[in-house]
Amino acid sequence: MTLIASHSGIRGIYGKDLTADLATKLTRAFVRLWNVKRVVVGRDTRPSGEPIERAVLSALADLGCRAYVAGVQPTPVVLWACRRMGADGAIIISASHNPPEWNALKFALKGLFLDTDEALKLVGTVEEVGKASEVGGLGEAAACTYDPLEEYVSQALKFFDVEAVRRRGPKVVVDPGGGAGFRSTPLLLRKLGCKVVTVNSAPGVFARNIEPIPSSLELLSKAVKAYGADAGFAHDADADRLVCVTEEGEVLSEDYSLAIASLHVLERHKGPLVVSVASSMMFKWISEELGVELYWSPVGEVKVVKEVIRRRAPIGGEGSSGGVIPAFFNLARDGAFGAALIVEALALRGCKVSDFVRELPRYYQVRAAVDCSIERGELVMKSLVDELEGLELDLTDGIKVWLDEGWVLIRPSRTEPKIRIVCEARSQVRAEELLRDYVAKVREAIKKTAHI
Repeated sequence: MTLIASHSGIRGIYGKDLTADLATKLTRAFVRLWNVKRVVVGRDTRPSGEPIERAVLSALADLGCRAYVAGVQPTPVVLWACRRMGADGAIIISASHNPPEWNALKFALKGLFLDTDEALKLVGTVEEVGKASEVGGLGEAAACTYDPLEEYVSQALKFFDVEAVRRRGPKVVVDPGGGAGFRSTPLLLRKLGCKVVTVNSAPGVFARNIEPIPSSLELLSKAVKAYGADAGFAHDADADRLVCVTEEGEVLSEDYSLAIASLHVLERHKGPLVVSVASSMMFKWISEELGVELYWSPVGEVKVVKEVIRRRAPIGGEGSSGGVIPAFFNLARDGAFGAALIVEALALRGCKVSDFVRELPRYYQVRAAVDCSIERGELVMKSLVDELEGLELDLTDGIKVWLDEGWVLIRPSRTEPKIRIVCEARSQVRAEELLRDYVAKVREAIKKTAHI
């Protein structure tokens, strides 16, 4: 069983656990549970996106909903469009960073994703609430084609010093990884004044690992150096994640995208900074350097967004995924807008990406994942809390162990049957030592709970 329900959507391997029939039922349940009448529907470039989209649209027509069919679009663009047009909800068909055989349905109300409890409620009632209507709805007339990208770009540009960027004329390389960012990020950056080259930009051709991690971005690194570019940017399949590459071809860890964007925004608009507990200690340094409050939130876009709203923060995000949430424009992790913020920062400062890296304190992160069923995960976490008693623990989301030389975060994945371990320290050697130690602790806890 691979079907997983969380704030990251309801996802699984298409044709095995996530089927067109289930997509139909989930859509019906979503509409009925929350009385949804106007819906924006978008998807990424996976082949399974088309049959799932047809199932979703059929269900919406069956219930008489007005569907605005955005087609292939980045998740942040669909969420922005949902709020912009005042739609009741959005349905996004994308498994984000998961492998191509996976897909997911992400449901949003008023432009904000369902939280985990709401997603579980949706799944728990799908057979009862997701039944077909006895009387059909408005049929095909209820659906209309709607491409929000041009308006998204034109509105986004209002928040940038376009003339300053155009005077600098930066060169950038964009790697959308075959995903939905193949149009949006190059378009926004060109309109901003960049000279743009793309790699891995054929939609639906996943020539590299969909997750934009350093090991999968060798081509982007080489392209940045070969082109003499000022920066490189990479996304996952739905372009909510952002990874930055320096002009020297160094692929930065995901935290740097949010760190550079946060520094740039908070220097001009002082206010709180909100980041997830899986983010780097460099955000603590940024908050202290700029004299702003720092708030740690649970992992998950919707949880960070809700904390951003509560704290009235101009920016927030998830460093662990390179997720930049520019709250003054889009209450979503927005890879294209995040890339534009970094480009603007370079233009206004007259500096290079590597200059930002040298300005920020250097921390080293390593991570691993241990296979563990969703059902077993809760027992394993309880066992670990008991074992780690006496250490400084933060239980905001999972178990975060604060140490003099860094931290360790252990938490069940919300998107895969795994327990993830992230370690950060001031040296690569110490980070790797911590990772080995805590992976062993997790494996031992899994063994201890095997008989329960």
